[in-house]
Amino acid sequence: IGFSVVAVMTSVFIQETFMVAAIDDKIMIMSKERARKTHIKKMARLFGHMDNTGKGFIDIHEFMNAIADSGLRTWLSSMEVEVRDTFQLFQLLDVDRDGQITVQDLVDGISRLKGTAKSYDMVYLENLNIKLMKDVQLVQKELKRISATARAHGVQIV
Repeated sequence: IGFSVVAVMTSVFIQETFMVAAIDDKIMIMSKERARKTHIKKMARLFGHMDNTGKGFIDIHEFMNAIADSGLRTWLSSMEVEVRDTFQLFQLLDVDRDGQITVQDLVDGISRLKGTAKSYDMVYLENLNIKLMKDVQLVQKELKRISATARAHGVQIV
């Protein structure tokens, strides 16, 4: 009888633990979703502040004028976005390189730039760097081959 009581108590304890863990996961998901919605609202307000002309996009001049405000810089800093170079920040946010930032560009870009680099970002950059190095090695090899062929035909490459 004692063993049965211990087994029942253990199973009740385990069941309660799983229920608490499931609730914690739900709370974590709800918290993340709430933070995402808050971020979108903040970026939409920021976009509205920056888009003086109401065109639905921010150009470099509007962006630089807005970022010149020390209060805005402090606000961005409080969100873990340090503005060191305004033009560079604009380029990082203007992912399609059309010279304009949309509200979606701002939402996505600031989200990516918040805080320090994540492990995911670092691994991605490392893989990209490895691919780039392989491509450079192939180009070097091809240039050596072309140079050798040119020299064999009496052509001097400077």
